Order: sequence, then structure tokens, then C-alpha cells
Amino acid sequence: MTDDLDQLDAALRRDIRRLGTQLGDTLVRQVGPDLLEQVEQVRTLARALREGDDSVGEELTDRLGNTDVVRAIELVRAFTTYFHLANTAEQVHRIDDLAENRTTRSKRIAETVSRLVELGFTPNDVAAAVNKVQLYPVFTAHPTEASRRSILDKLAEIALLIEQRMTENDEPVVTRIDRRIDELLDMIWQTDELRREKPDPVDEARSILYFLGEMLEEGVPELLDDIDAALRSLGFQLDAAAQPVRFGSWVGGDRDGNPNVKPQTTCEVLDFQRARALRLLVGEIEELSAELSIASAIRTISPELQAQLEADDENFPKVRARFRALSTGEPYRQRLAVMHQRLLEAAETPPGPRAYSRPSELTEDFDVLARSLEASGGSLIANGRLARVRRLVGLVGFHLATLDIRQHAAKHHATLSELFEAVGTDYAGLDKPGRAALLADELGSPRPLAAPQTGEADETRALFQVLRDRMDEHGDDIIESYIISMTQGVDDILAPAVLARDVGLIDLSAGIARLGFVPLFETIGDLQAIGPVLRELFAIPSYRALVELRGNVQEVMVGYSDSNKDGGITSSQWEIHKALRTISDVADESGIEITVFHGRGGTVGRGGGPTHAAILSQPAGAIRGAMKTTEQGEVIADKFGLPEIANRNLDLAFSAVV
Repeated sequence: MTDDLDQLDAALRRDIRRLGTQLGDTLVRQVGPDLLEQVEQVRTLARALREGDDSVGEELTDRLGNTDVVRAIELVRAFTTYFHLANTAEQVHRIDDLAENRTTRSKRIAETVSRLVELGFTPNDVAAAVNKVQLYPVFTAHPTEASRRSILDKLAEIALLIEQRMTENDEPVVTRIDRRIDELLDMIWQTDELRREKPDPVDEARSILYFLGEMLEEGVPELLDDIDAALRSLGFQLDAAAQPVRFGSWVGGDRDGNPNVKPQTTCEVLDFQRARALRLLVGEIEELSAELSIASAIRTISPELQAQLEADDENFPKVRARFRALSTGEPYRQRLAVMHQRLLEAAETPPGPRAYSRPSELTEDFDVLARSLEASGGSLIANGRLARVRRLVGLVGFHLATLDIRQHAAKHHATLSELFEAVGTDYAGLDKPGRAALLADELGSPRPLAAPQTGEADETRALFQVLRDRMDEHGDDIIESYIISMTQGVDDILAPAVLARDVGLIDLSAGIARLGFVPLFETIGDLQAIGPVLRELFAIPSYRALVELRGNVQEVMVGYSDSNKDGGITSSQWEIHKALRTISDVADESGIEITVFHGRGGTVGRGGGPTHAAILSQPAGAIRGAMKTTEQGEVIADKFGLPEIANRNLDLAFSAVV
């Protein structure tokens, strides 16, 4: 093992040295040999200082102190690019190491399933548990994660070239690879790696969706195949409706974390996510169509599919005429052409009259294709790429990732104070129990409050109207959770529920509860009070009715970062552990299924660390099939930057939840 690690380290060091040499050549071409000479001097002195030679400290300080601003920027850029290259090479070698040790990668799920059977669980119980498990990473923005896609794309290509070079023995091909890396390094040097304007939430969403799109195209489908294969080894399969992994985002919805997030911002981000999801699905259908060349002269199709094709003649005559000529006697391709057209029309603004209005309509069409294939000897085909694309639709819908909304509790109370004042109630003068009693009664009433009069209150109410409008237009799946920061009492949870009631998102008398409300407990004191708050909340008839309308599921979020700042790492972890046990007890007492949302930071000091170990360390009963956790912006590139690494991290996390 040590020899293997030494060989891996040696190969990695060779690649990093070669990339460093190529970067040095770029510095000479782009600036001159004097820059490379200074970079080497600084590197040598810094390394000596790090290794304990204190005598070079003053020389290093003098050299850097006497550097002008222009040269200082060039030095910083040179070292930054070097570290980007070193990180990229390390990721590639991590992937290569995983490929050589398959039992520690994609077979982790299979090993977990086999181990559970060995422990005495029946295959039926294991299959049921796996089909119920849901991993739910939620991506957040981070102000220091400013990498531009222009840089990320070039580094991604360099990663592919490094991987190709590792196994290439043809010298002319190696020369072409190195020539392309040189070209990319020159382009990186001539590309401004920083945005000159502060990124807005839409820019942040583009960055997040870059990683998410890459994962959904490659890493996630492989994960789903691994899960399905593990279940098939037991005589079962992954349910068509199962969602082993879902993705969420705070970008464009986190008002507490970014005051620049306005109602219009949320609209723009939701529209951007929708466009990206539809582009992804359009591409998948195009690839699927290239494969499904089944000829009607060789295999018959089901009456159900035949009826769809006949209806397409009337509803999509131009598409049918064009593809009947291109795909004569190939009914699956002809049907996919219409599905492709309906997705294109869904991407229009506004959507075309024949567009898919809901993802469920698309999955139903895929199910028709699958049933037809299975009835004519095509079960393997139906369970191949077709099944993978159908699962992908279930995961991404038409929104790619569910957008969470987060707002500080005080904002809701300020708005409600003005609304109640307009109807003659001194809301601001009430204590927390008084507010809770008033809001509990108000939640059960269908009567809306008066319209607000000031800008801040109007903006808060406008947010709920935006949520209502977008959910009406694109479906309730686009937004599920409304998170209340600094929750300290029942009134903090009831307040946004009443505001949602005012725009029709909640109407208990009509059986409507389209939005879930998630208390976020952040400080040590709030974590210690989590039991009394939840018990009081679930004892309120109007709120209990809301939870029942939401499938008898309540989400509760615990904050690792703020509790860490409040009480230190040890105290924070202990209080969170106790809070999770309390939540489990409350769930058992109330009969409500509670999903815990773990607000973990990227660093250890903010509650970060290996996800697999964190999941396994949860107290008994804390995880009940679902694991929702934040993925902070500063670690997204490292954990999800390459599809293979993303697959590895998701695989480990899913296995741990099982």
C-alpha cells in the first residue's frame, strides 16, 4: 500500500512539475524571463522559510516589499495559476486512483447493500430502504468563490488532457497534448480571472449551475446506475418514482445572506434555472433519439404508442412530416421528435401552446415508450439510456434545482406589525406568546390582511406574491422550503406562514399548503430550546393542519456555523448532537416525520468536514431516510468540480445514509 501511494505521489509530482515548467514557458512568452526568474526566487525563498530556515525571512520580505504594483500582480497571478494547475492535477490523480480501486468507489453502494443483508435484513427491507433514501445537497453562494467560467472551462480541458497524457505512448500525440496545454495556459494568462464588477445573484447562479449541469450530465446518471445495479443484485430495481438524489440552491433565494436579493432577483434566477434544465433535457432527448433506431418492420409498437403517433399527425403536422421523411419506419424516433419539439416550446417566453406544462407530462411520455419496448422484446433497451433520461427528468424537473428562500425572522414581524396596525391591532406591542396566539388564529382564517404601506413591508409581501406567481406558472416543485433565520419561538415560524396565507399559498380551509416553513436554530441557546419550540408548534391546530397538508413532514434546520461562533467547536457539536436527539424524540411523540437540514459550513470551524463521516456520526434516529445539507460555495469546486469526483462524494454520502 505504501509503495502504491509512493508511486501515486511520484506520478502526481511529475505531472505538477511538468505543468509548472509549461507555466514557466508561458510567463516567458507573455511577460519575459525576468518574471520567471523572480517567481523562482520567491518560490525558493518561501520554501526554505517553510522548511525552517528563518535566515531567509528578511530577504523574502525585502524582495516582495521592493516589488512595484504591476509586478506584484503578475507574481500573484503566476502563483495562483500554478496552484490551479496543481489542484487540477491532483483531482485527475484522485480519479485515476479511484478507477484502480473500484471497490472503494462505485461499488460502495453494492457493498453497503450486501452488508445489510449479511446483518440479517431481508432483501425486501433493504430494497425498500434504498428506494426511500434521499440525498439532498443544497448549494450556497460564497463571496470569495469568484472563479469565472472562462477559467473553469480551460482548467476542465487541461484535466482531460492530463488524463489522456497519463496513458498515451505515441510521442506525436503527447506533443500535441502538450502543445494544447501551452495554448490553454497562454489563454488563461490573457484572461482576466476576476470580475471587475461585484457578481450579482444571477452571476452566482450561473457559477453554481455550471457545476450542477456537469454533475447531472455525467456524475449523477452513473450514481443512479450504481444504485439500480445494487438493487438488481437483490432481485429488485430502483423505483421509477424514486429520487435518490435531489439538488437545491440558495442562490437568488437567500435574503438573509445577501441583502441585494430582491423579488425580481428571485424571478431571474428561477427563469435562468428553468432555461438550463430544459437545455439539458433537450440534449438528452437528442442523444436518446440517436440510439432508438428500432424499426417497425422488425418490431411492432404498442397500441398506446400508435395512438400517440396518430395524435401527433394532427397536433404536430410539420414535425411529423419532417421526421417521417428522415426516420421512415422508426416510430420511437418520430415520437421523440415531437417530445423534443414540446420541450423547445416549453423553453420559449412565454411557453408555446403545445409545450409541456409539467415534468410529469414528459415522464408519462417516456413511460409509454418504455412499455412499448418491454412488450416487444426491448426490456434491456427500456432499462438503458431511456430509463436514465426518465430518472433525470424526475430529478431535475424543469427547474434543475429547488430554490430555497431564506429570510430573517425580524423582517416578517416588521411587515406584520404594519399589516395588523392597518386593522387596528398593536402587533408590535405584543410579547412572543401573544404574537404566537394571534398568528395561530390568523393562520386558520381565509381572510387576508390589509395591504402594506411602506417600501420594506411592501417588498416582503411582494416576495410572497412572486413565489405564488412563479409556482402557478411552473409548478410547486421549484420552491419547497421557506427558511426562517434566527428562529427563537413559535411566532417566528407562524409569521411567514400568515404572510403566505395572504397571497393564497396557504389556505387551510381549502386544503392548500404549497410552501413549507423551516425554522433555523442557530445559537447555542436556540439549539437548547429546540424541543419546547417544536412541541409548542405542533400543538397548534392550525399549524398541525398545515403540516398534514404537506404530507405530515416538517423540515427543521440546525446551524453549525453560528453555533460554532457562539459556543466554540466542542460546545457547538455537543449541543447539535443533543438537538438532533431531541428532534428524533419529538418526531416519535408527535407522529410527524421531521427532516433535518444540516447547515454545515465549508471549513471545520464552520461545521465542515468529510460528509461521509458526518453522516455516520449522527445519533440514532436522526436520519430517517433523507439527508439534506448545505454545500458551501468555497468547497463546491473541490467536491464537485469534475464529474468523477462528484460521483465519488455522492456515492459515499448516499451509502452512509443507507
